[in-house]
Parts: sequence; structure tokens; C-alpha cells
Amino acid sequence: MAEDVLIIVLAILAVVFALLFVAMKEKDKQNQKDNALLKEQLKQAYKSEAAARMASGAAHDFNNMLSGICGAAECLKQKLSEETGLKKYCDIILGGCERASHLARQMTRLSLKPDNRCEAMDLAAGLDESLRLLEHGLSKSIKIVRKFEDKSLFVNLSGEHLQSLILNLGFNAADAMSDKGKITVGLRRVSLRDDEIRDCLMSPSAGDFAEISFADSGTGIAPENMARIFEPFFTTKKAGKGNGLGLAEVYGTVAAAGGTLRVENQKKGVCFYIFLPLVLKKSTPKKTQKTNQKLAVKILVVDDDALQRSLAYEILTGVGCEVKTAENVAEAVAVSKNEFCPDVLMTDVFLPDGEGSKIYDRLKKKHKNIRVVFLSGGEPGEKVQKILLKDKYAAFLAKPCRAEQVWEILQILLAKA
Repeated sequence: MAEDVLIIVLAILAVVFALLFVAMKEKDKQNQKDNALLKEQLKQAYKSEAAARMASGAAHDFNNMLSGICGAAECLKQKLSEETGLKKYCDIILGGCERASHLARQMTRLSLKPDNRCEAMDLAAGLDESLRLLEHGLSKSIKIVRKFEDKSLFVNLSGEHLQSLILNLGFNAADAMSDKGKITVGLRRVSLRDDEIRDCLMSPSAGDFAEISFADSGTGIAPENMARIFEPFFTTKKAGKGNGLGLAEVYGTVAAAGGTLRVENQKKGVCFYIFLPLVLKKSTPKKTQKTNQKLAVKILVVDDDALQRSLAYEILTGVGCEVKTAENVAEAVAVSKNEFCPDVLMTDVFLPDGEGSKIYDRLKKKHKNIRVVFLSGGEPGEKVQKILLKDKYAAFLAKPCRAEQVWEILQILLAKA
């Protein structure tokens, strides 16, 4: 009897150990799969970040050059009379600057850094507007079908970034369908678990997301290319047909918004699933309308580029401002000591002898309500980001910027109590 009990106990132990062994093997397989996925995510992130740094530096210098061209065209346009018929050529120059600046911004969006300046946007409204814009750019043989299940979804993404994301996906889809077929765009609220996020390219925290699905009826993506489609400058298109930045920009935009994505080949075509974390709706201030009112304020302009200082002086004095200019941090500090107390500081973010935030810190001690506009051909940088978040009198403008943009931001800042 005792022997029978012992045999039964040993048999049970054997079964338990066998089950434990199987479970451990399965867990080991899952760990290996997770590690491989993490390595692939890191590899993609390193590639994108390296390309982003290179492109961001080039875009910064490029935008600074465009800023001088744009400013000169603005000044020339103001001086020309309507009768000459020459203003249209200024508009052509300004239009070219805007298109060139868009290409430069496209390169800077490869960066994976979050943009804290974005406010909550209505995704359904923004998506519908972006799709209407896409429809104008596609062949009439391509039909866009909207399938929005949820409409009250808000995410931290600018309208410009969303439009660029949708246009990139749309033009890629058009190429894959040879300008004939159907694009289906869905929008819904989803909750992602950790195991579901593991199947995506980035790994945000589990939670509630807005899911944008973007499917086409094209040829799909070849398996050997699937792992490379988000690499900057990778393209399967013929020379002159694409620069390989479109999907890399999509990847950077989604990553910067704190989201994730995955791509799946379907029976016909491919589907991109984009997941953006949901946020609470925020009220946005109304835009200030431009008027013919003069701005009787003192402005200190700091820029290491002589042309841009000269153009800023001419444009701002033209609307009634008293303007002083400086080339660097030291000169700006000296100017502000010589009985000139500016109401507004307009400074480049990066200067030869330091950052524009140094001038801000010094002037803020003497004049706590001073308004400041930081300008840059690239990103604002961490120090400026912190200032923008805590100081309601601070703003950022990306170069090149138009005269009306400067006017609008000055009006908004000066109107704040």
C-alpha cells in the first residue's frame, strides 16, 4: 500500500516538473522573442536618431539662409507700389521659401523628441481636414473611404504634423496603387495591453489610444523590405520619384507624440495602424486679428546674422517700434545696460557665445513681465522648452517666419496682462 502511494506521489511530481519545464521553455521562447523585438526597436531608433541629428543640423542652417531671403522679399514687397505689378514676383519668392522650408521641417521631424508645444487637437476634425487636403492631391481614380467610429478623441499633435503624416501615407499608397484604387481610413478608441504593444514598433505605456488605420488596395510591401521601410532615405522608388523621408517622418512624428504603430500586409494592399495616446481637451485662445495699429514698444533683436538683424530692424521700425540690435549675448547685455529697457526680447536660440536663454534670464531679473520671442531654424532646445512651459510671456517662432507671423505673436504677447 505504501509503495503504491509513493508511486502515485512520484508520478504527480513528475507531471508537475514536466509542466514546469514546458512553462519555462515557453517563457524562454517569449523572452527571446521580446529581446529580439527590443533589439529591432533600438536599432530603428538609433538609425532614425542618427539621421535626425544630421538632418536637423542641415535644416537649421538652411532655414537661417531662407530667413534672410524671406525677410528681404517682405521688405521689398512693402516698398513696391501696386501699380508697378512687381509685387507678384515677391510672392513667388516667398512661396518658394515656404516650400523649401517645408522640406527642411520634414527633415527635422525625423527627430524622436516629444514636442511639448503641441496642444490637444480634435483628431476626427483634423483627420477629416487632412484627408480633404489629400483628395486634392490625388488622382480622381483613387477613392478615399472614411470609417470614423469615435469622433470625440483628442491627442497632442499639431495640425501641420497630422497633415504631413496623412499626406506621406497617402502619396505612398497612390504610388503603390499606380494612381487607381481605394484608400480606407479608420478612426476609433482602443485600449492597448502590454502584450499588444509588444507587436508594435515603439513601446509606450499601456492605456487608451486613438487608432488611425490607413489601408490601401495596392501591391503591398515585399517581405524583404518590411524591416527597412521606416529607415531614413530608404526607398524602392525610381530615381527622382522619392527621397525616402516620407515614412521616416511618419515614424518620427508618431514617436514624438508618444505613440506607436505597426504595419500589416493584407490580402490586397497594406495597412498602417497608428496609435496616439489620448489626452484631455484643452481650450485654445482665439487668434488676434492683424490691424493697422502701430506698436509703440521697445524691442531688442539679437541675431548673429547681420542680414537678419537689418531686416528685423527695418520691418519692426516700419510698424512704429523702437529697435536696438545685438550680435551676441555679451552685446545684448551691454545694450540693455545703456539706458535701454526693452519691452520685448527677440532672440535667436543659439548664439556664438551662448544661448538666447541667458539674455532672457538677465532681463527677466530687471523686468519680470518682459515678453520674449525665441527664434530658430531648428528645434528650440530643452532650456527654451522649459521657459515656454512656465512663462506665459514667452513664445517660439520657427525660421523662416513671415512678417505677419511676427506681428501676430507680438500682438498676442503684448495683450496678456
